[in-house]
Amino acid sequence: MDSKYKFLTLKYALINASFMFMICATVGYGYNFLSQSGFADGTVGIIITAVSICGLIGQTLSGSVIDKSQKLDEKKFLSFAMVCVVALAVLLALMPEGSIGMIVMTLLCFTSASIGMPILNSLAFVYENDGQKINYGLCRGIGSAAWAIGSSLIGQLWGMMGRKILPWYVVAFAVVSFLLVQWMPSPSREASDVIENDPGEGKPAKGLSYVAFFKKYKKIIPVLAALVLLYFCHMMINTYMAKIVGNMLGSAAGTPGAVESVQGNFLFIAAMVELPTMFLFSKIIEKISIQKVMVIASVIWSIKHALTWLCPNVYIFYGIAVLQMFAYAAMAPAIVYFANQSVEELDRNKSQAVFAASNTVGNLLSSLVGGQLFQFMNVPNVIMIGVIASIIGTILMAIGIKTQKAV
Repeated sequence: MDSKYKFLTLKYALINASFMFMICATVGYGYNFLSQSGFADGTVGIIITAVSICGLIGQTLSGSVIDKSQKLDEKKFLSFAMVCVVALAVLLALMPEGSIGMIVMTLLCFTSASIGMPILNSLAFVYENDGQKINYGLCRGIGSAAWAIGSSLIGQLWGMMGRKILPWYVVAFAVVSFLLVQWMPSPSREASDVIENDPGEGKPAKGLSYVAFFKKYKKIIPVLAALVLLYFCHMMINTYMAKIVGNMLGSAAGTPGAVESVQGNFLFIAAMVELPTMFLFSKIIEKISIQKVMVIASVIWSIKHALTWLCPNVYIFYGIAVLQMFAYAAMAPAIVYFANQSVEELDRNKSQAVFAASNTVGNLLSSLVGGQLFQFMNVPNVIMIGVIASIIGTILMAIGIKTQKAV
């Protein structure tokens, strides 16, 4: 084995961990940060929606840019994204509360953090094209452990230092992520070229357009729609968890850091129980097909959403977090494999970007709808709308998987 590939799985796992430490702050505590910075719920919803839109555009374009470029690869793209996150997070920390500058920096910083996810996923398969083996499930599981620890950590730090901790926390782990990416070996040009169209000798590579992509792979559309609806409820709960927890705590929610502490504990439990599923995922799919895993995970995910809607207190809320083991923990790696299996190799980056975008679209809709609904409806009624969407998503998933055949 080429010495540059030594400890490849370990290196990739550490990048996953650092990346998740960073993302858990922007995804899990964005609402807390903005609402405590003087913005109303409706405004926060619009800001987070704008982040989702920019993330969607960035994720979908990034795959095409890398596929078409002869010089830019996944490693260089991730490095550039992390440099942007560091600079923007520092500027965010310096912005006055409730200012236009804070809105702009939040938008740019959170977007820069999110667009790296599909490229990080693709990176594992680039190395496989180089003949190297990466245990993706193990690495994703370590990422989940990092998400768990990071969510708990920032919840505790928030109780001590308040909302100002978020930008500096993001800076710290963006720097670590950048350094770890430099530690990864550069993939061979041949491995990257596998994903590009080859129109002929001496002609430039040209990626498939998104219109052509969806015409070519019509059968994945119901699956994508199902994921959007499932993520809609999932992200509504995650984005506005502070309101859900506050509703459960009642008057105790007024204690500084109380909501963030419960929120951090829930996210810690949910992410920790993901580990067995993530670590054993490569073994699971030897016994159960990716398609069946996605249907089962969808059903349990909807059950988890419904129980959250009906949850009467914090202690049962913590118990509900355990269902993450069979829901998101199975779905997240399954989507990556499914995105890879359902298209030809030359469309791999675009497929990863499209499936990652389903998360972003779900987040976009939940942020916009949730932010507006919370101005006129109570917490249970808003979450009920999300649960209905989740159930429809599970039905669509079953239908879509039944007709889907891997390429």
